[in-house]
Amino acid sequence: MKAVGIDTCVVLRLLVGEPEDQSARALAFVERCYYDGMAVCVSDMVVAESYHALIHHYDVPKAKALETLREFLGSPMIAATGHAMPIVTSYTGTGPGLVDRLIRADLLDNAYEVRTFDRDFATLENVELID
Repeated sequence: MKAVGIDTCVVLRLLVGEPEDQSARALAFVERCYYDGMAVCVSDMVVAESYHALIHHYDVPKAKALETLREFLGSPMIAATGHAMPIVTSYTGTGPGLVDRLIRADLLDNAYEVRTFDRDFATLENVELID
C-alpha cells in the first residue's frame, strides 16, 4: 500500500479548521488519499507537536486536546506510525505527560530502560532516576 506522511501544520488545519482554505484543502487531500487507497501517516513527533500546539497556541484544555487526538488517530483515514495511538488512547491526563510517554515508548524500542532526572517521568515502568 502506498503511504504519504502529513506534518504538524496539516494535522492542525484538520483539527482546528483554521485557516479555512487550508483546512478545506487538507481535508480534501486526506479524503482523496483514503478513497485512492493511500494511507495517510502521522508520526509520534507530529502527535506530540500537535498536542502542544493545541494546548499552548490554541488554548485547548488538555482533556479536550487528548479527546481530539483520540478521535483524529481513530479515524480510518489516518494511520499512526509509532506508539501514539495506544498512548493517546490510554493516557488519562495525569502523571507523566503525553510526550514523556511517547519518548519512553520510542526509547524502549531500542533500550532496556530510560534514565532521567524527572521524578514524575521516573514513575513509569522501565524509567529510573539517575542518582
